[in-house]
Amino acid sequence: MLTVTESGDGRPLVLLHGWGLHRGVWKSILPELNKQFHCYAVDMLGHGESQAGNSKPFNLDNMREALHILINNIEADNIILAGWSLGGLVAMDYLSYFPGKVKKLILIAANACFCKQSDWPYGLDATVLDNFSQQLELDYKKTVDKFMALQMLGSDDYKRSLKVLKNAIASCPEPAMQALRNGLGILKTTDLREKLSALPQAILMISGEHDRLIPYQAAEAMQQLFNNAQSTMIKDAGHAPFISHPDEFIQIIKKFSYD
Repeated sequence: MLTVTESGDGRPLVLLHGWGLHRGVWKSILPELNKQFHCYAVDMLGHGESQAGNSKPFNLDNMREALHILINNIEADNIILAGWSLGGLVAMDYLSYFPGKVKKLILIAANACFCKQSDWPYGLDATVLDNFSQQLELDYKKTVDKFMALQMLGSDDYKRSLKVLKNAIASCPEPAMQALRNGLGILKTTDLREKLSALPQAILMISGEHDRLIPYQAAEAMQQLFNNAQSTMIKDAGHAPFISHPDEFIQIIKKFSYD
């Protein structure tokens, strides 16, 4: 089962975090989101508090099943699903199987294919993820810290943003080592591009102008693959625009969700 924190009143908004993190990553913006949304901040399997007891290993199949249980238990049928980075990949995979109750999808610094391909220049070199995998086995904490710093690079307020991120993630347990390994494997091997045209939801893609992990051009390219998508780029933001530019991010979310 997934550990979920519920808060706020309004339209249901399910929030999926990125690699190596947990639901605490939304801590800095939840007070504002709670004013217009009933938020479900999720610890994905193997992350945060979703690694206790008999939780299944973190992979796309198990996350799809666990997320389906969560979403089916939400009484409303106007659900918004939002995923950041790896969480965006999980969200796209889920909706390619279970599109029913989710009416809108928000992808934050996400990519349908994280690694560069001959026909997809909008991702990371596979060697970057290979290096992270090797470093992970040598020094877990140093690798996660390095990845967090990389996510904040490009932001016009790097030091403050990194401090906000580190304070947020201190609120929950560290992820399981196997979940970190599996997450890197998902980022390296998953390619959902051929599934995007079948998604019926209205889709918003939010990117950062100076994102060092996922260039904003990825959102522009993905927009052509969806049937009903729009993209917006936040100037001077990096990989976590909801941390570096919270006010602008929240206004974009609210406008899309209630239009």
